[in-house]
Parts: sequence; C-alpha cells; structure tokens
Amino acid sequence: MPRGRPRKHPTVRNTAGLCNQKSPVLQTTTPTDGPSSESDSSSSYEKQTKRARTRSHNPSPETCSTGDSEDDWQPPLVIDSLKFIADNESDNDLESSAQDINFLFPDVSDNETYTRLINLAIRTGDDPSDETWLPESRTRQQKKATGRPTEYKRGPDIGSKSARTKRRYRKLLQNQTSLTSFGFVDIPQSPSPSPSSDASPIPSSPSCTPDPPVEVLEQPFFPSFSNDGVQIQSDGNYASRMSRESKEADLEKHDTGLIQGIEDAWEDELEEQEHGGVEVRGWDELRNQIKEDLAKGAKTLPLSHINQLLLIRNFATLRLRGIRRIKASLEIARQWDEGEGVYFARKVRALARHYQIFEQLPTEKRGGHMNALSPLKDERIQLAARQWLTSQAAGQITPKVFRHALNNTIFPSLNINLTQPLCEHTARRWLMKLGWQKTKLKKGVYMDGHEREDVKKYWQEVFLPMMAAFESCMVHFEGPELQRMEPTLMAGQKKVIANFHDECCFHASDFKTHVYLLPGQQILQKKGRGRIIHVSEFINSEDGRLAIHDEQGETIDEARKIIYPGANGDAWWDTEQLLKQMKHAIRIFDTVHPDAISLFVFDQSSAHTSLPPDALKAFEMNKSNGGKQRKQRDTVIPQSNPAAEHRGKIQKMSLSDGQPKGLQQVLEERGFNVRGMRAKCAPLCPWENTDCCMARLLSKQDDFTNQLSMLETVIKEAGHECVFLPKFHCELNPIEMYWGWCKYRYREVFKTTFEEAKRCAREQLDACPTEVIQRFINRSWRFMSAYRLGLTGKAVEWAVKKQKQHRQVSQSAMMSIEAVVNSA
Repeated sequence: MPRGRPRKHPTVRNTAGLCNQKSPVLQTTTPTDGPSSESDSSSSYEKQTKRARTRSHNPSPETCSTGDSEDDWQPPLVIDSLKFIADNESDNDLESSAQDINFLFPDVSDNETYTRLINLAIRTGDDPSDETWLPESRTRQQKKATGRPTEYKRGPDIGSKSARTKRRYRKLLQNQTSLTSFGFVDIPQSPSPSPSSDASPIPSSPSCTPDPPVEVLEQPFFPSFSNDGVQIQSDGNYASRMSRESKEADLEKHDTGLIQGIEDAWEDELEEQEHGGVEVRGWDELRNQIKEDLAKGAKTLPLSHINQLLLIRNFATLRLRGIRRIKASLEIARQWDEGEGVYFARKVRALARHYQIFEQLPTEKRGGHMNALSPLKDERIQLAARQWLTSQAAGQITPKVFRHALNNTIFPSLNINLTQPLCEHTARRWLMKLGWQKTKLKKGVYMDGHEREDVKKYWQEVFLPMMAAFESCMVHFEGPELQRMEPTLMAGQKKVIANFHDECCFHASDFKTHVYLLPGQQILQKKGRGRIIHVSEFINSEDGRLAIHDEQGETIDEARKIIYPGANGDAWWDTEQLLKQMKHAIRIFDTVHPDAISLFVFDQSSAHTSLPPDALKAFEMNKSNGGKQRKQRDTVIPQSNPAAEHRGKIQKMSLSDGQPKGLQQVLEERGFNVRGMRAKCAPLCPWENTDCCMARLLSKQDDFTNQLSMLETVIKEAGHECVFLPKFHCELNPIEMYWGWCKYRYREVFKTTFEEAKRCAREQLDACPTEVIQRFINRSWRFMSAYRLGLTGKAVEWAVKKQKQHRQVSQSAMMSIEAVVNSA
C-alpha cells in the first residue's frame, strides 16, 4: 500500500481507501442540487481525469451502480501500481469532506460510516490500517497505538517522478546491461493479485451519468532493484522481494551457500577483469612485504600510508585464514568504522586489489600544487645546483644570488627554457630543500684555524699529552649523577685540580632581543650597550668557583676580580692586574686544597703570554753591539745548537762595559757563520724559512722560542703547573660555557641603571650551581678525548654529543663516524 499524506478531496479520500497497488480504484462524484450539479460533476470529472494519468499495468473496467437512479454509469478503471499523487487543492474541498461522507450514508452516524468503510476495505483486500485514507482523528489514534514504523521504504520511486525525470532515467538506463552477467540470478516472479471479486461497489449519486472512458497510458519499462541488489524484471507485475530477515537467516544457515557463492564469484570475476591477465603474488608474500615496509618506514611514512598498510595486512591475514573477500572486508570495517561499514568495506577491497596488482599503495592525488612536478625534482638540476652552491665561498650565498645563477647560468647550461624565470621566493625554498639554512652566527666552535699546521702541532705534541698526564691524577665526576671517582696515585704523587681561567665583559644595557608584546606596545632601549663590567674568574670541578666558603656556604674570599673600566672608571685590564689576581688565586687555592697541585689553564692571549722586560727577543736586537737596543738577560745555549762544543754553556747577552750584544756576535758565539747575511728582512721575513736573516735564525733557537712568560713564572715559582690552550680551540675551555649560562640570565633582567646592572651581574655569576660547572668541564674533557682519537671538525661535535653522559669519548662512538664525516 503506498504511504503518504491523505488526499484532501473527499472523493479521493474514499477512493484511496478502496485501492492499493494491487486493487482497482473506484471513482465517484459528489451530487449537488440545482443547475450547479453538472458543473460540479464536470469539475470532479476533470480532477479524476488528471489523477488518472498515472501509468497502470493491468487496467480493467468495473461497473458502478447507483442506489436511487435508473441511469447507471461505469467510471474509468485505473490500477494505481505506483504511489498516488496528492493534488494541492483548496481549503473549500477540505471543509466539505464531512458533508460528502454524510451524503454517502445519510441514515447512519459518522462512526458507523467509518466502520462500514473499513469493512468494505477488508472485503476488497485492502489494508484497513493504511493512514492514507483514514480520517485525521483516526490517523492520530492509529499513530498513538502503533508508534513509528520500524522499517521504511528504500530506493527511489521512479513512477512518482515527473515526466522529465522519467526521461532522464530512461536515458541513463538504456545502455545498462542485466546484472545476471555479474553473477546475479532472477528471482521467480509472482503474478499480481487480481481485484477481489466480492468487492461491493459503492452506491453513487442518482444524478451520476456515464462519462467517457479515461485514456490510460502504457506503462514504460523501468528496471527495479530489490534491497539485496538483485534486478527484478518489471513487465506489469511486481516480482516478490526477499526480505532482509530471511536473507540474513539464510546467510547464517548457509554460510557457503548459493548466495555467498554468487557474491564471491562476482568479486572473483571482477578481480580477474581488473588484473587483465597479470600474474600477482600470493597474500603470504605480500603480507611479509607489508611488514618490512612498516618496519622500515615507521618513522618516515605519513600516518595515512601506515593506516592503509595496516588495513591491507589485516585483510591479507583474514584471506590466508580462508575467509572470503566480502566477509573479510566487513570484519575490518566493523573494527575500523563507526557505522555499518558497507562503503568502508568496499574501499578496503579496492585498496587490497590495487596493492595485489601493483604491489604499492595508490598514488596520493590530494594536495593540489604541493604535489605538482617541480623542476628541482630533475636530478640534473639538483646536481648542477649543488655543484654551484658548493663552489661558492661560505657566507656569500643568498636567495637573490642563487636566483640569478639559476636563471642565467644553471638553466642555460642544461638547455632548459622556462616559461618565466624563477623568483627569489622559489630560490629561497630551493636553498632550504638542498640543505642550506639561514643560520645565526654564533661564537661557538671555530672551524677556521683548527687545521693550521702550527696549531695542530701544538695540541698534538704539547697540549694533549700534557693534559692526559695530568688527567690521571684528577678526580672524575662520571655519569648522569656525577659520581665522584677518586684517582689512583703513585708514591709521591699529589692530586691535581684543573682551574680554568678566562675574562668576560657584561654590558650595562644588554637585554634580550625577543619579547612578547601586545600590538602597539614597544620597549624603548638605549642606543648604546652601556658601560662595561669586566670579570676575570677561575672555575674547577671540585669547588665550582675558586673561593673560600664558611660552614654555612657563604663566600669569605674569592679569586674573582671585577673592574669597571672606561671613562672616569677603572683602568683597563692588563698584565699587571692579571699577575696580582694570580697571586691572590694561588693563596686561596693553597688554603682550600693544601695537599693538591693546581693546573692553571689559560688561553693564548697577549696578556697571558707576555714576557718579562728582560726577555730574549731577536727582532729587538741590532746587528752590531751597543746602540739603543734593549738589554736582555743572560741565557744558556740549548742542546739543539749545531755546534756541539757550545751546547750547555752560559752566554752573556751584554759586554763587560754593560752594552748589549748585537745579532752578529751572539750568533758567532754559537758557532754560526753569518758573514754576508743581512740583519733583518724588510718589511717581513718569508713565511716558510729559518735562516733568511740573522734575526730569523736566532729567533728559531730553543732558548729564544721556549721562554716562560711572567704568568708561568709566577705559577711555577709557587709550585703549581700552567698550560695554555691551543689557538682557535675555545671549546676546550669550559669557562666559556659558564659565561654563556650567566649572560643568558643576565640579559633576561631589564636594567635601568648601572648600579642595577652591577648587582644583576654579580647575582648571576654566583647563581651557577657547581653541578652545572662540572658538566661543562666534562664536556671539555670529551673534546680532548675526541681529538686524541683523531677526530676533527664536525666529527668531534657529533662524538661529544653522542657521549654527553661521560667524561671521555668511547670507541663505540667511532664505529659510525664515517657516516657523519661523509654527510658533513
């Protein structure tokens, strides 16, 4: 029975109650008195004719007898095989519905009329519970009694569409084939039930006259489909449909039965057509391949690809266990999808078929221009661009220069003509893709100068062996917990504590360069950096800062020296102030560690390596004796002197009358023949030579080369040791990291006056914990260990970072060092 809203006209309402898709429709007219009866009858007939245009399968005439008139008329018979169409009529028709019902049965009440209509519908084989013809009051009662339906009609009702829509459906379906070619079977058709023979005609009006028969259009063919996807041939009778409940029961009862076999056969046939004769591997091999892909690309593959591979692997596992394709996909959809999962299961099967044929995931088509083909993907362009970039000097590459090189050099050399030249924005993105990054210059590890021959010779032959010898007598702090490891000392040896020294300057107006502000806000800062706060400090692994503390941890005395140089301020830092601080630091160390030896470590600045006033300096001497040259101290001829008879003798650097000796006499006393040799080269001596002039020859002697500076003299006279760091190796001095730690926190504080800056600088210098200083010192020892193993440059940084929890670089850090060096 078609379901819909009840028709508003009383005649249509009565007619709808006596018909359904399987029964005829008896159409009546409403009698009226007077001359208007003919017009009303004609109007009713026109409406009936309009509604009768719906297509029918089996039209058959029925007779209509009147109760009080001699003239009988036979209304047109229309079998409404489709859903009826409710016309939008005026409210006047709706108001006259009660009068029409009373006219049909004038001698009975409304309830009796409804009862008779229901009985009549039952005799004609109609459904009395249909809401399309019941009165509104009875419809509401019926809804309250029965509630909402549990199942609704599915699929389009083509017959209720307009003529234009029908033509469009006919055009779309004219080239489609039957589903039997895909494995579907025809359901046996059952003939449509004929109208009940005992249906009693409804008495009509006495004035009802026979009307001409209504022309019934021939029903066109539209293929219908059941809920199960099976095609039903429609030739005037409806084919019986298999109910959902019966199908599910049949599937459960006959799991490998006919229907499942038909569905799987259709899937297999479609799969063979898609394969096109291509030989594919089994799911056991493909599953192993998927496992390898997931293991290799767990950190590189996007999440969508990982999910697709997991789906295919689950599908392959179910297929290997003998589960059919559809059941396997539905099981996966049940676990992965929130809804019924029919569409999701179909997509799983399609994904599995694609992977089984091509052995890879489908190409991602989303992303728009992000997946567009870029010229940079051409290997020739990549190679040419890298060659050009590597040939440029470091720091000279900019996006603008690179864009000019691409458009004018690289592309023409490869015979590549672009429709328009590349812009600077594209050149910047290409630089980043090729590995070049915009980097902020930092005062970290200096790579320039590390490979100088004199520098390498010093840290390989002097510095590293000396530090290794002292390290065996030092206390170590190992591991992340910084556990104290005492050294193993030989008889007569003392514990050695390394004290690292350096100077640093804090500016009064130093402030952080990045802040968070509201739109429109601004912090006004001073243009200059402000006055200087100069700090000279010592740190070690035992005490942190070299100082004397009381029992409560308060500082009593410290080796730190802070001055405020500049206009109207203290004098600038010089050697005299350094020596004075050094003597004070030695006294503090002897007080704190009386049974230990201090190894003072300095960088090679001019103040640290300054020689005493009477030091031996060959280039400050004249060729002949006397004159305005400076008096120098006496010396001992070294053992490396060419003339063996002069080795170890004391050589006076002044005459008996007190005048200083010249270059010629000093060299002749050592056994050198300098006749005809010039005194000094002008303006400078050639770089790689030892005897271009007298001054050069004398300066290369061991006693002139290996002279103790004033700083070393003060330290050694006090019974301690001193060593200088190699040039360009600030990473070996942990106090540089200590300066960075203090300065970062110093810049975070906004300072308005110089007094605030001095107070803040002292607070941050005292705030660094001893544990942090110990970690800084361990990092410097790791650099020394890496240099001993032969690492250089970036390889050293990689090894130090890999072994950051230790004091030394182990051999395990050397196993993959080749990859780091090659990538650098």
